[in-house]
Amino acid sequence: MVAWCVLDSWNHDTISGIFQLSEVKGEVMNPFTGQSWTETEPFTYTLTLAFLQFAFMSFVFCAIFLASVAVTGNTVGTSLARLAPTFSDGRWPALVGTHMFGSLLLQTLVMPTNMMSLGFFAATRAVEIPVAAGLRAKMFGVHLGGHKPLTIGLMFSAAWLLFYSYSQISECLCVWSGFGVALTGVPLYFVYALLITVPAFNMVLQESALVHLQLNPFLIQGIQNVGAAILLVPILIGAHLCGYEDVYRATLMIVHHRKVYMTVLWLCMQTAVISAITVALISMVDSFWAVAARSLRVVFWWIRQMSLFYLTSGTLLSVSRPHASFWSLGMVYGIGLGVSALLKDREPLESVQDKPSWNSKSVRKFLQDKSVQGERAFVSKASGMSRYV
Repeated sequence: MVAWCVLDSWNHDTISGIFQLSEVKGEVMNPFTGQSWTETEPFTYTLTLAFLQFAFMSFVFCAIFLASVAVTGNTVGTSLARLAPTFSDGRWPALVGTHMFGSLLLQTLVMPTNMMSLGFFAATRAVEIPVAAGLRAKMFGVHLGGHKPLTIGLMFSAAWLLFYSYSQISECLCVWSGFGVALTGVPLYFVYALLITVPAFNMVLQESALVHLQLNPFLIQGIQNVGAAILLVPILIGAHLCGYEDVYRATLMIVHHRKVYMTVLWLCMQTAVISAITVALISMVDSFWAVAARSLRVVFWWIRQMSLFYLTSGTLLSVSRPHASFWSLGMVYGIGLGVSALLKDREPLESVQDKPSWNSKSVRKFLQDKSVQGERAFVSKASGMSRYV
């Protein structure tokens, strides 16, 4: 989890940094004054960058899948044979769509024209937790996704308090920024609601594919990235033809400028590792806690900010920044609520026997046990009929 927070912070900084890079186009002379200035072109090619990200992750995860097949001694044909019957499953288009639209790069295409209320902003960042519980309930057929209402409520309150407190400390909405289309009113809230809930939907779908389809996690990652790259191609062509984004110019800028090239490469690598850690978290716990753990990013940013303050300042935070000191208490209380939710979730559900937690492993074991019980009942019934005959 610490690795995910560190990489997420680096990823956020890298995305912010790449849109601050610019290319020098040449010197422009003022014919009246005789003075010259440097004409620059900023990097604003978000769709091209997203396509490169999906293409890079497609190659990486498919290569890891092939390597894992070779290490286990299986053949690619045998491994892919389990995939063929699932092509008609509705999870695949949903996985590809939610993965593409939930990408952080595509989220940066949208930004508000007016400042958003901090309380409302914090609530929207925390709403993905009950959304994940509801989606798990739908996918797995368990009440509230297999988690207690008190656990969901505590975790939602913890996430809200963490985001709100950090926004007060930083005095800005630094956990969300946009570099593209500015929206306001109903379109903003509609698109913003989709962008907030889509990543949670994607995580639940990944868990469902792991449990119900019994597929290799690297294969799932590879397929959804290949699908996202293919789906983005017509959008990229349309944007190029409409003049919204010059793909040719973007390619030249990335290839011929080492700063841009290395920043794009690091961004792709960071995103690939974050995706691998995310699917590992889903396998170890479940998609609900994987979504809830996303709130820890602000805890990491807060710890980093406080560490830098005490390393560079000789005064107490309560003396030099009393406002930040007060809301640091909010961060502590938010962490306490999150720990309480985790401890409460460890208690067995009263309405479910022999299933203390509905994570990916326990769901898979439960489905296997049900299958074994069904086979035993069928054999018992068949033997009884033979005795009757």
